[in-house]
Parts: sequence; C-alpha cells; structure tokens
Amino acid sequence: MIQWIQCPRLPSPSAGVAAGVPSGVRPRSRLLSVALSVALCLPAAAFPLTPAAAADPAATPLELVRNAKRIVVLGDSITYGGRWVALFSAWLESQGITAEVIDVGLSSETVSGLSEEGHANGTFPRPDLAERLDRVLRVTRPDLVIACYGMNCGIYLPLDEERFAKFRAGMERLHAAVGKAGAAIIHLTPPIYDKRPGQPGPAKDADYDAVLDAYSKWLLSRRADGWVVIDVHGPMKEMLATARARDPEAVFAPDAVHPNDEGSWAVARAVLAGLGDTKTAAAEQPDAFVSLLPEVTQRLELLRDAYLSAAGHLRPGVRPGLPIGEAEAKARALSESIRSRRLHLMGRRFGKSPEWKSPAEWPQPPVVDPGPAPAAPAAVPSDAIVLFDGTSLDQWSNGENWKVADGIATVGKGEIQTKQGFGDCQLHIEFRTAADTTGRGQQRSNSGVFLMGKYELQILDSYQDGTDAPVTYFDGQCGAIYKQQPPAVNACRKPGEWQSYDVLFKRPRFHADGSLAAPGRISVLHNGVAIHVDTVLKGNTFFHAPPGYTAHADALPLSLQDHGNPVQFRSIWIRPFEPLVPREKRD
Repeated sequence: MIQWIQCPRLPSPSAGVAAGVPSGVRPRSRLLSVALSVALCLPAAAFPLTPAAAADPAATPLELVRNAKRIVVLGDSITYGGRWVALFSAWLESQGITAEVIDVGLSSETVSGLSEEGHANGTFPRPDLAERLDRVLRVTRPDLVIACYGMNCGIYLPLDEERFAKFRAGMERLHAAVGKAGAAIIHLTPPIYDKRPGQPGPAKDADYDAVLDAYSKWLLSRRADGWVVIDVHGPMKEMLATARARDPEAVFAPDAVHPNDEGSWAVARAVLAGLGDTKTAAAEQPDAFVSLLPEVTQRLELLRDAYLSAAGHLRPGVRPGLPIGEAEAKARALSESIRSRRLHLMGRRFGKSPEWKSPAEWPQPPVVDPGPAPAAPAAVPSDAIVLFDGTSLDQWSNGENWKVADGIATVGKGEIQTKQGFGDCQLHIEFRTAADTTGRGQQRSNSGVFLMGKYELQILDSYQDGTDAPVTYFDGQCGAIYKQQPPAVNACRKPGEWQSYDVLFKRPRFHADGSLAAPGRISVLHNGVAIHVDTVLKGNTFFHAPPGYTAHADALPLSLQDHGNPVQFRSIWIRPFEPLVPREKRD
C-alpha cells in the first residue's frame, strides 16, 4: 500500500514575514514552492528514509565511513565552499573507499535558528537547518551524515546562555532526525575563529572563539551519551599556533571565518586524525592525493548544486543545479575517471626530477619467444595509407632530418609527425633497436609511437632471455602504454632484429563541453603476440604528470619520438577504420 504524506501549506511570496523571510524578499519563491511540493508531497516510498544498512551504534568513526554507501555532509558556508570536504573526499578515493559524498552545506545556515539584526544588509535572515532537514534526508537518503555547525550559530555575539541553549537544542534536533532516518551521524566541532590584530571579523570586539570553545566542549561531552564526535576545533587551534610559531603572519581564515587552503587542510587533517589516519593527518600538505582534487571538486559541486536544488531551501543567491539524474550521470563519469587512475593520481615527483612516479607495483611481464624475425616486411593491404615504404619520409613533417638509406629510416634530429591526421585506425609499424645498444634503463634504444601525438606505445630494448633481470620499470618497457600499463608479456626480440607492432586503436570521444564521453582503447600485437587487448587508455601518456584527458580533434597526426637513440624503421602503414552502418531496406 502506498502511504501518502499530507502536503504542508507553503508560504506564498506575499507571506514572507510569516515564513521567516523579510517582506519584499522572494528567495526563489516559485522554484522553492515547486521543489518543496515535489519533495514533500510524493509518497513515502518515493524517497525511503531507511538506508541500505542500519547504523551500527558500536561502530568506530572509520567503520561508519567505510561501511557507508552514501555520505551526506551538512554545514554552513565553510562546508558549502567545499574545500575541506573535497580534501576528505580525495582521501576517501586514495583509500579505495567508494562511498558517494554529497555536500549539502548551505551558506549562512545555523542549527540555532538565530539571525542577527540586519544580516546580509537586511536582505534575508540566516537559514535554519530545521526548515530543510527532513527534505534533505528524504532526498539524499544517506547512510552517514557528517555535520559541521557552530560558526554562525552564536551570530558573532559573546557567549550567552540563551543562544547557547538554542545551539544545543538545534544539535539535538539534528541528531534525532538523522537517527530517525536510519542513518548514522558524525558531529564535528566547529572550526576556529581566526581573529587577529587588524582583522576582528564579524564578531568585532567579542571573544567569539570562546563561544566556539564552549560549543566544542559541549559536543565532546556528548560522547558519553554515545554520540560520535570528531574534534576539529582543538586540533585546528593547535595547528594554527604551530604555524604562527614558524611564521607570525600565518593565517587560516583571512576574514576570521572562512578557511583558506591552509585552514581547509587543517580542518581535513583533524577529521582524518579523528578517523584514525594519523600519518596523513601529520602531513603539512595533502601531497598524497592532491592530484585527485580537481575532479573530486568538480564532482562535489555537481552533486551539491543538484541536491540543494532538489531539496529546496530559503537562501537566495545559491546557484541552481542540474536535475539529479543528469548530475548523477556526470558524477559517475568523474568517479570512473578518478578510480581508473587512482594509483597514477596518487603519484608524486621526487627531489628535483620532473618524473611523475606512481605507487603502482606491477608484476614482471613473463618472457615469451615470438619466433624468428621475418626477412622481409609484411604485406601491405590494398587500402592502406603507406607512411614509409623505405624510399622517403615525404608523408612526415620534419622527415628531412631523419636519415633514409637502404630502405631504412633512422631516428635523427627531433620527432617526426604525419602530415595527415588519424583517429580510429589499424597501424602496422616495423622497427629495430640498435644491435650495439648500450646504456641502462630508458637509454637503451628508446623511441615511441604516439597515436594522435598523445598516446605512447613505447619502443625500447627490453629483450630478456628469461634468466636476466629487467632493464627498466615495467610500465616503461617495450610494448608498454607508457606510464600506464605494461605489456601482458615481454615479446621482444634481440637488439638488431626486426620487430613489429600491429595496433587497433579507438580514439577517445568527448562531449560538446569538452568532458570525456568515452576513453580511448588499444589492442596491440608485438611480433604477432598479443600484449594489449582492448586496453583502456587513461589519458595522455605523460612523463611529468599523471595521465589525463583534454579534449582534442577527432583526427591528429601520428608521431615517432626522437629520444637520442638510433632506432630504425622500415615499413609503416595505416588504415583509418570506420565500421559499416546498415541502412533501412525499403521496398
């Protein structure tokens, strides 16, 4: 049986004063009315309050986070701004924790229901979480809520028992509502108020950090009642004192309220310490996952705007979001991009080297004997575009700077690029490393085939007889998608013997807005042996950065690399590939 919820009466635009909105202010009144009607008047089954798994009252904060499928973060502008939430979300991704994080913080909001006279120049009072909380829980359906309130709740006035009581009552309501929804909640004590000479902030002469101290101590006391509380205020205060001991001008919140990058990392460090990751929390910078932040932030903002709009609220000036379904689809694509490159994004540079090194540990590709080298080049299909037939490099830009003799092209000065662009294709290329190869690692007859000038299939002397040690890192050896994926096996021939790549390449696809629609894919036979089968390209094959996509044309030149070694080529041809498309048969 469907159980319908009685629709409450919503304030009309002219009923602003009665609704708690100043007369004449219409905060998205018509849009809000529609949003509230949809959220509140659907049957209960449309937005079930019970999450997939009930909260375990004995679980640790880390267990709550690990067990959650959806984490909803509530708070004021410090949370809406999202910097500390993005750092927390990036940490989750670095740990392989795949909970969906939805930031529904709302600027100016309180749990106390208080608003100072003349707030926002008298245009609107501070929003009260109680006005939207039930809708937020119904629309977001969290397993876990993380709540960070307090900064606005004392409305920047000295500590006062009446205002303090309203804060406590608001937190009690929040805690009870989340529990009734079947979710767990982690409370965070409020960040610090960074008052200093020349910047009193909105509290002016009041000792507002004493207010936040009192709020924090009360929240921490609720641990005795079974509340899960992580202390942000105390550790953040200690971190600022440490920073100012080094630099008296150190600042965590330029306007005393809203944390900058350093202050946001301090909030996140306190949260991570509360979750038990003291090693990461001790770091001065979030180097371990900083490369995850751009896409994590983009995903957070998509979901934040969508869910804030869907749940509705009374604060004017908030950017509207996409419909939830559309936002979720875009968020899933971002999650796939992040998670497919997680280890690569967690890499870093060491010392003065520009090289980007990921923490991925690859097994050694097994050695396979591909058989004897062919005496002559492979036959060329009748529809192939011949890029090099042993006579000239006229099809290539800069080809005049490579030596062509006796049917062989030898790497010269600078890379060469085809004059024609290609996308989806079949590519055949024959090469050989120098018989007298010297050097170590990446200096052993290094070159590379760059599909579309961006996606490198490595050429290197990586020959092994099965008893000797590998000569370089596995995702940089011959046949590797450089810095992304080693070959499944090592099918190299000896230096000085002819080798071949047969490549099937499907270019990446991009949406009109430049976002990735589908990643590139590649299959490769090395000397007739499969080393990649429908391998997904994670983006450009950079040396100095993690892989990543940027939108580009559907057809771009193929390039061959000059790495300072005399690698040779004798036969190169390509077949642009386009599948047949059926037509409707008509009588």
